[in-house]
Amino acid sequence: MRERGIPLIAVSAAWGGFWGSWSALLPAIKEQLGASTADLGLALSAVPVGAIPAMALAGRLAGGRERTALIAVTVAFALSVAAIAPVGSPVALGLTLLLVGMASGALDIALNLATGRAEREGGRRLFQAVHAAFPVAVIVAAPATGLARSLGMGTGAVLVTAAVIVLASSLSLLALRMGRGLPAAGGAGGRRRWRVAIVPAVLSRAAADDASGVLVSTVSAISYTGFVISPLLVAALTARVGLPGALAALGLLAVPLVVGHLGARTENCRPLRQ
Repeated sequence: MRERGIPLIAVSAAWGGFWGSWSALLPAIKEQLGASTADLGLALSAVPVGAIPAMALAGRLAGGRERTALIAVTVAFALSVAAIAPVGSPVALGLTLLLVGMASGALDIALNLATGRAEREGGRRLFQAVHAAFPVAVIVAAPATGLARSLGMGTGAVLVTAAVIVLASSLSLLALRMGRGLPAAGGAGGRRRWRVAIVPAVLSRAAADDASGVLVSTVSAISYTGFVISPLLVAALTARVGLPGALAALGLLAVPLVVGHLGARTENCRPLRQ
């Protein structure tokens, strides 16, 4: 696990570290650019706009060359992060964040595919540690960035530092031992794909079983889309029926999943007739 897991954990932590720093830098960036709240919100919306199509493309291109793809998109992500430092207007910020979103979305897919392949080839579970590194890094990086800012470090310097850390993590992937070529395709069908899409928490186990990578790329894109759309949906429903009604309505979306899950368990537990 250590030989295969450490480079993947390093990439996940560096990726999360940037987003933790980014959240702490937003007020300062808004002030430096003289941007209104609407301008900043519009610029930030470029991240998912760039990420979602990049995720679909990465899923098609990374299969069979997971390590190479992960190195490439990690380097691209580092360069896109560094490109934020010199921006001087909300428009420039939005264009740069479009590139950040594209690289981040591709990194999401490539990391999942590489982790799934490393887990299959090594026979050890890696997803838990790799995925846990991201939120831990976010939690650590946000206050660390605040401390650095209080000590006089500029936003540009923080962004360049984050980019260097991401770039350094890509070098660790050179030590990642991994086969090449497309492995045998898994048997995940459309029904299972939609179940995993509704419950992204089981994506890690699905990815390990999905040798072709089709399930990972499809589900990640669907999950990312849901992540972007869900706040807008909650806001729209809240305006019409209030927050309790909105949450209740969204809760109804889980009913088909629960019914399907219980039905599958009943089918699996049914004894075979002699």
